[in-house]
Amino acid sequence: MDASNRRRRTRVNFRTKVDVQTTGARLVDVESRDLSHKGLYLVGDLPLKAGQGCTLTVHLVGEDENAPVLHMEGRIIRADRQGTAIDFVSMDAETYMHLRNLVIFNAPDPEAAEQEFATPAFEITGE
Repeated sequence: MDASNRRRRTRVNFRTKVDVQTTGARLVDVESRDLSHKGLYLVGDLPLKAGQGCTLTVHLVGEDENAPVLHMEGRIIRADRQGTAIDFVSMDAETYMHLRNLVIFNAPDPEAAEQEFATPAFEITGE
């Protein structure tokens, strides 16, 4: 079974800039490729290793200079020359609502994507 068939969450194309902070590294304006309820994928050969914890700052691009910025805690699950896959570990409730809307509004099947959010896949803080 290939990786796309093992995924249980809707994944949507989502290109934006992400800052990544780990022990020993701070990366700024890394390009994302896609996003799901459970994580995101960053493009490029980055100095990150599977198993590392990280803090993510996702910059939502738009015409509004007050566009939301999402803050999440994550864990790197795969890193190679093509890119890095990160699982979300926790985020605040406001970030979770923005994530939910991004995935649902960009999903090929919004109803199925919405149902995925009925059960959070990680800790939501500050509720």
